[in-house]
Amino acid sequence: MLAPARAADAARLWDRMALAARQPGRAVRDTVPPELGPVLELFDAAGRGSLTGGPSVPSAGALYPYEFYAVVPGPHGWAVHAVDAARRRCRLVRRGPDVADALRDAGLDHLAGPVVVVALRPWLSMRKYGDRGYLYAQLDAAHVATHLLCLAAERHRHAELRTGAAATALEEVIGLADGCRFAHSALVLRGGTPSPVPGWSSVDGLGGVAWPEAPSWLERECWKSVEEHRPVRPAAPGTPVRPHALLAGAAEPAAGFPGGQSPTSLAARRRSTKDFRPEALDGATLDRVLAVLRTPLAVDLPPVAGLSATLVARNVRGRAPGCYPVRGTGPVCGPESAPVAAAPPEDELLRACMDQEHLRHAAALVLFHTARQDLLCHGIDDTLLRAGALAHLLYLGAAGEGVAITAIGGFDGPRWRALAGLPGRDEVLYVVLLGGSGGAALKLDRLQPAYAHTGR
Repeated sequence: MLAPARAADAARLWDRMALAARQPGRAVRDTVPPELGPVLELFDAAGRGSLTGGPSVPSAGALYPYEFYAVVPGPHGWAVHAVDAARRRCRLVRRGPDVADALRDAGLDHLAGPVVVVALRPWLSMRKYGDRGYLYAQLDAAHVATHLLCLAAERHRHAELRTGAAATALEEVIGLADGCRFAHSALVLRGGTPSPVPGWSSVDGLGGVAWPEAPSWLERECWKSVEEHRPVRPAAPGTPVRPHALLAGAAEPAAGFPGGQSPTSLAARRRSTKDFRPEALDGATLDRVLAVLRTPLAVDLPPVAGLSATLVARNVRGRAPGCYPVRGTGPVCGPESAPVAAAPPEDELLRACMDQEHLRHAAALVLFHTARQDLLCHGIDDTLLRAGALAHLLYLGAAGEGVAITAIGGFDGPRWRALAGLPGRDEVLYVVLLGGSGGAALKLDRLQPAYAHTGR
């Protein structure tokens, strides 16, 4: 028999573990407002090739730590709908003058088309990966935002990705911070045609919270640890964003994706390899994959020259093993380039990649890195968006050339800095590995244990 005080503690614990069903909304309709048509058509395209029903993008641990909201004009004014791409359901969560005011504050009040908000929920990654999970969440959001931007650019007269004040203003009207979420970016669409999209349903959720799941006390404590470090976002630009390359020194735009293939067709075939075969990667093929790093993207990040890429060539035909800076002009990494460091042996590679055995036979790696001062001055969030966007372009380029690829955030940054001969104050942000696809049936990072954190 527990003492009264202990019994009270047990009761509180039991009540904390209880579940409560969501309050019923208004009737679910099999048709959705036609103004949502361009957004839903975009999500249908984004999900082609997906194994989860959501957008077909890489995600650390297959956690997908984000949600989507569509801000659309309608017969009753501007409205916000939560979009569940996997369930193919929309939920009206906000409507009225407050939404129009938020668009004005975001510098988007002149629009006549929809805006798609990518809302990040760091907890979904941090509960598995600890503090490192915040980096993973940012990179995951960068992948999905770039994926949507590339597809939207094919379907609309103009598409651009806004961060800064545009995202912050929409974050506030949706009420994301109360749910331990924040607006990562806002995809602005122009030139779409409203039309019904079959297979989706909608529900009226006005009067409730926007987010589908209330945060626990654990999530709120996690939120406090990152909220205070988030940057103050700059004012939103008043003019459309011009596409530009995100890689430092990329003065020459890419000629397009391999073979003139579209982002839609490439994204549907994109996969993260489970392991690599011990075989050489053709140097000319690798150059074509790397060339996509010059692809201009309409993102409102300033043209900062701080984010660089280094190729670690381990088993590449036509190129001596070593570490080479990836150029922004001329041959991406021509054979006349001199390596700045030797290629690491297998054991060193595995050690720097947190003993992820499936990476042992990667033929080449691309390290995205920047000076620590630039990282802190320009903002961790924006810098990780650059790195994740460039990595996503590599995924599309690799899909076009039939090259196996995977990206990891589980690595020892200082060790890679030393191995690759990077400047002493550079921070490694993201590592992408390429080669020939192996035959493994299981990807360890999709299991519950965080193997990339030495089994933590």
